[in-house]
Formats: sequence, structure tokens, C-alpha cells
Amino acid sequence: MAEKINLAEREHPLYAENRDKWEFYRDAAKGGKEFAENNLFTHRLEDSDDLAERKNRLYYLNYCDTIPDIYNSYIFRETIKRPTDQNISYFRENADRKGTSISDFVKKAGRYASVYGVCHILVDIPEIDKKSPSVADVKASKTSPFCSIILPTALKDFSVDEAGNFRWILYEYQHYKDLDPTVEREEETHYKLITTEKWWIEDEDGNKIKFEDGSKSEGENKLGFIPIYTLYNKEGEDDKIGESMLKDIAYVNRIILNWCSLIDEQIERQTFSQLIVPDDSSMDEDEQRGADPLDRISTSVAFTFNPDSKHPPAFIAPETETIVTIWRLVLDHVKEMFRMAGLQGGSSDLYTSRSGRQSQFSFMSVDSSLAEKALTYQKCENAVSKLAYIQLGYDITAYEDVKYPSSFNTVALAEEIDGLLKIMERNFSETLNKTLMKDIARKAISVTPESVKEQIENEIDSGDGNVSSVAKSFDVQAEKDGDGNTNSNLEKSFKSKDQLDKEESWHKTEEE
Repeated sequence: MAEKINLAEREHPLYAENRDKWEFYRDAAKGGKEFAENNLFTHRLEDSDDLAERKNRLYYLNYCDTIPDIYNSYIFRETIKRPTDQNISYFRENADRKGTSISDFVKKAGRYASVYGVCHILVDIPEIDKKSPSVADVKASKTSPFCSIILPTALKDFSVDEAGNFRWILYEYQHYKDLDPTVEREEETHYKLITTEKWWIEDEDGNKIKFEDGSKSEGENKLGFIPIYTLYNKEGEDDKIGESMLKDIAYVNRIILNWCSLIDEQIERQTFSQLIVPDDSSMDEDEQRGADPLDRISTSVAFTFNPDSKHPPAFIAPETETIVTIWRLVLDHVKEMFRMAGLQGGSSDLYTSRSGRQSQFSFMSVDSSLAEKALTYQKCENAVSKLAYIQLGYDITAYEDVKYPSSFNTVALAEEIDGLLKIMERNFSETLNKTLMKDIARKAISVTPESVKEQIENEIDSGDGNVSSVAKSFDVQAEKDGDGNTNSNLEKSFKSKDQLDKEESWHKTEEE
């Protein structure tokens, strides 16, 4: 029989295998002076003092933080369709008991998933006396389901069944004993184990926890399963691990950090032109007598050369080709990071001028990446909302799914609508036109509530379906010998002054 061990001593093999990578991705996204200094490589032409000076000037162009935020910026600027649901309205307003809305919570969890490759969302609820509490009960007792994010660096051990469902999870967190402001704060590491039957919390020594405020540290899991949802950036081969968006980007960003530091080093050493002057050794003799020969030529350090060379004093300009080359590499690799993140259409987009069609294909590729990410957020919100339903004792079949935006390709949409309008202007069929109108409306307002869509389609049905060409919609009396615009005569722009003067003379003669 296997010997029981303290929870603090448990560690899943996959946790041990991936922990260093997770911490590297986290630090790369967090950035800051410490990350930059820890990831600066020394070069063969510097000693420890030179390296220390270079660290003092160090800076980090942090794209590991920027790229995940770009996804969230595009996805959450669009309208998310949430059907009205009084059962979880309070949960949507305060998803984590800290005043965070469900949108902001999903955005936060999604960013963690992008960085680590995965994050876990535990949906819990404080105990309520009633079995199926109403919304009023929840608000009156200030008791509602709430979400907690468990990062993969905290999920130390777990077990899954054949279907990929958790049998049990073990995660660690920091707890502060600081209820009494007159007593020095104590920091403890706690380990919480949740099984399909029960849960409890231990300290590092394997002792059951007793909280100062009387909170429970163990109990029964009445659900019979673990109410947790795993949000992936991209699923990997291993259970509950995932694939980080930064798995390659972080290493490219690190080399850019080092290249920028090398450029900075060259600028620091070579910014000013070097003064060179002829010298017959008298400057050395003056220096040996205690004089400062630099007073006679300025405060610059000078290189000397043989005066017999007949070369006048001059400045040697620093060589800049190496700096230019390294900076070009930096720019190319920045583009490559965006390509790897799915925010560029392909390698050809990075180095060549693109036609309109190439630009459209590139945009479609980016749109596809955004739509895929939005779909993972949609699944996440629906999953945690259903877990909230279960925690409240409601029937999840009554839950209506939330819809995230599925298309961001406004360029393609505009072209498609333009083509459909040209067909409708022919007025082949009233039914055809109305059908195309409804199709355009659905695509243009894909996330609008159904009631609004129905109203729009009813208005389309009540019309005659005829479409007038925009070009023909202006009823303008063409000016005689003009271009059809009473406010201008563009043909005069292509005539010489002599021609205009002659025409003016002819008009006066006719009038007489």
C-alpha cells in the first residue's frame, strides 16, 4: 500500500516539467528591470564592469505583454450578445466577489491563458440555507457564485479520468494572518485539495487549517464533480497543460532585448567623433611635468599621430553600418513575432509591398485568428455561467448561450455588401432584393438582439424591395454645354486661357 504524503509534497510530473517555462513566459510578459537584467547576455569584448554599466542603461521592448492585449482589445470592443438572465444577473455584475464584471473576468482569464497556455477557473459558492435560492435571496444574503483563477503554476497536482475530467485537484496559495492590526502579519502557504466527494486545506506540515475568523477549512462536495473550467490558449498533447501564445515569441523578444542593448552600447561608446591631432611627444612631456595637455585642444580625449605625416587635426566619424544592420534585424523580428501570434497574414506580408488582394488575404487571416480566440472566450463564459447555474440549483437547460463576435473582417464585409447592392440595383426580383437585404442586415448586425433583427426584417418585408442606384439618385438639370453639375464645369479645366477668351468673345457676339 502506497504511503500517504503531505499535500505540500505532492507534485505532478507535468507540473515539474513545465514549471520553468511557465515562469519564463510570466516574467517575459511582466517585464521590468529584473527580467531584463536576468536575460541579458554578456559579449566577448566586455568585463564585469562593462556589463554592470550596460545593465544600468538596459531597457526592454515588451511585446510579450502587448500581443495578448491586442487580442483582447479587438474582441471586447465588439458587442457581446448576452440574453437577459435574472438567474445570474448578479453573478455577471460581480463574477469574482471583487466587483469584476463577467466580461472583464473572461478578458483577464484569457490573458493568463495566452501567457501560460492554460488557466483554470473554479466556480464556487458560499453555503446558502435554501436549496434553490431566488435572485432576491442571493442579493439579500450577498451570496452568489464566484470565480477564482487557478494559474498552472499554482495547480501542483491533479488527476483526470479517461474523459479528461478532474478526479481531484491540489493547488497552493498564499494566506495572510492579519486580522489584528496590532499583531505582526504572518504569511502562510496553504494547500487545498478538492475531490468529487470532499475538500480540505492543509499547511506545509500537513496539518488541517483553522482560520482565525471561523471560516471553514474542510467540507463536503455536494456536487459530485469538481466545478472547474479549463481555458486554453491552444490545447496541447498533455492533459491540462496547453500551449502558450508566447512559446516562441518570448525567446525572440529576449534576443531583441539583447540586440537593443548592443545598439545602446555602440551608441554609448561611439556617439561622438574621435579627435585626432599630430604630436611630436611634447604633449606627453607636458603631462609628465603635471600640466594638462587637453586644456590646449579642448576637453576631448585625443588620439595622436606622427606630425611628419602632414595630416591636419581632424575628427574620425563613428561607423554606423553595424547599428543599422542590427536595427533592421530588430524590426524584422518584431514583425515575425506578430506573424507568429496570428496578427500578420504570412511571411510575404513582412518584407514586400502588397497589392489590395494580398492585403485582404492578410486581413482575413488575422480575422480568423481573432474569431478563433473569441470562440474560446465564448465557450469559457458559457461554461462558467452554467456552473453558476448548477451552484444555485437551477436547471441549466434554461440557460441561453452568450454569443461573442465571430467576424472582424469589415473589409470583406464591405466588399460583399457592395456587390449585393449592385445586384439589387438591377431589380431583377422583389423577392430576391428583400432576401439579399435581410442577408446584409444579418451580417452587418450579427450581434444585435433578435428583437431588433426581427423589426428590421419586418420593415424590409413591408417595402417594395426596389433599390435605386446611388448614381441615379441625383435629379440634376444638366447645364448647357456643361458636365451635369450646375455648380461646376470641369471641362473648362482642360482648356487654355486663349480658348476660354475666344469662347467668351463668341458668347458676347451672339448676345449682341
